[in-house]
Amino acid sequence: MPTPVFEARAVSKAFGPVRALSDVTVTLNRGEVHSIIGENGAGKSTLMNIICGRLQPTSGQLFIDGTPVHFHNPKDAQRQGIAIAPQEISLVPDLTVYENIMLGAQRSGFLSIDWARTRDEATRHLHEVDKSIDPRAKVSGLSKAQQQLVQIARAAATEARILIFDEPTATLTYREEEVLLAYIENLAREGRSAFYISHRLDEVRRLSHRITVLRDGVHVGELSPDEASRDAMVRLMAGRPPKVGAQDIRPVSTAAPILEVQGLTRAGEFEDVSFTLRKGEILGVSGLIGAGRTEMAKCLFGVTRAQSGKIRLDGQEVAFSGPYQAINAGLIYLPEERKQEGIFPLLSIAENTALPTIDRFSGLLHLRNRDMMAEVARLADQMKAKFNALKDPITSLSGGNQQKFIIARWLMRDAKVLVMDEPTRGIDVNAKFEIQSVLRKLTEERGLSIIVISSEMEELLDVADRILVMHEGRVKGVVDRRDATQEGLLQLAMA
Repeated sequence: MPTPVFEARAVSKAFGPVRALSDVTVTLNRGEVHSIIGENGAGKSTLMNIICGRLQPTSGQLFIDGTPVHFHNPKDAQRQGIAIAPQEISLVPDLTVYENIMLGAQRSGFLSIDWARTRDEATRHLHEVDKSIDPRAKVSGLSKAQQQLVQIARAAATEARILIFDEPTATLTYREEEVLLAYIENLAREGRSAFYISHRLDEVRRLSHRITVLRDGVHVGELSPDEASRDAMVRLMAGRPPKVGAQDIRPVSTAAPILEVQGLTRAGEFEDVSFTLRKGEILGVSGLIGAGRTEMAKCLFGVTRAQSGKIRLDGQEVAFSGPYQAINAGLIYLPEERKQEGIFPLLSIAENTALPTIDRFSGLLHLRNRDMMAEVARLADQMKAKFNALKDPITSLSGGNQQKFIIARWLMRDAKVLVMDEPTRGIDVNAKFEIQSVLRKLTEERGLSIIVISSEMEELLDVADRILVMHEGRVKGVVDRRDATQEGLLQLAMA
């Protein structure tokens, strides 16, 4: 049997009293894609951070080609041919795409950097991943999905023989995902190897030669692609049978419109966007990268101003000059960048949840902390959120539970319309089903109206009553859930 190109043997990692990994052993062979899956908090990212040198194990040993190695930092791992494309964006926004790709690896000229060679080399790696991104563009002007692709090109540019992909398709839509998966398959054919982390189980089955399942920091199983049915993977990940996802398709709503958008236009972003959202309805918004979905949502929320068109909220025409006005009117936007734009990482769970309504808990001399805690606890129960104590930092929660408390934050403001941008990005399959169930319940019991923007068509088919499809800033159609298929939505999105 050939020696693995990489092995992590009996690796454990503790953060104080919390044990994130316990005696985990994984191997990686030449030309193999080895997927590591598990629920949020299972230890996947901790293991990958040890492999790429960001963390040091509490115990255990790493091996390259059978030789023990110890990484003090990511540079040590890079010297051994290991590179990571992380889930979180870590680019320099004021540099160009090609400068980011070749950062630290610029090509030398006679007395200085040969920028022409550097740019050509970066462009070659970039075009292997995506040909639509301008290598001379500043990173700050790219979408989150494009930035993710640049990170992948940067990892590939190291010529590493072991690549780590951490949720690489979380921000991508179908077309970009297909290109990336084909790229990874080609890397394996060339003899390079990869660890792959994703909550999208269909792509895990497609790419993987082996699939390792972690649960609560413990290695609980290894599957071949033939053994890895969706139910089998979820059962190992959760330690229980999979939860059901989509609920029965609901009858078409006959309630009055709560939000009416007519001819909304913002040059260069979207044009002539019109739709209605009824009380108690979930409207999905689908489309490929560059379709204008997020730009349209931010305009509804008052982050930007439309150049023409009308917005009516609950029968009244509105023109928000900023998010504060939208919030006061009952229209809330939850951004896709949860960690950067959705939470306050230095505050507790309770403080994050109650912050927009903190004035409700002001006493004569101090904050009525007990009342605030009781209200947050009531909403946490309604959202089925899992947590240890409300005074703990919100960063102690998994991504799915952070999202539940962000939703609870705006329920305290009696929101009328909730616009959610990629609400389950980076969230494991069981937490995703839980959030979808909560959204349905909120529409049925509270009459909340919800717009869900998602790059996952399957998610929209699971949760939405109607699905609006955008392409290059224009609405291409609105499809009733009963008539919608992934193929049909994709055809509209690429029209």
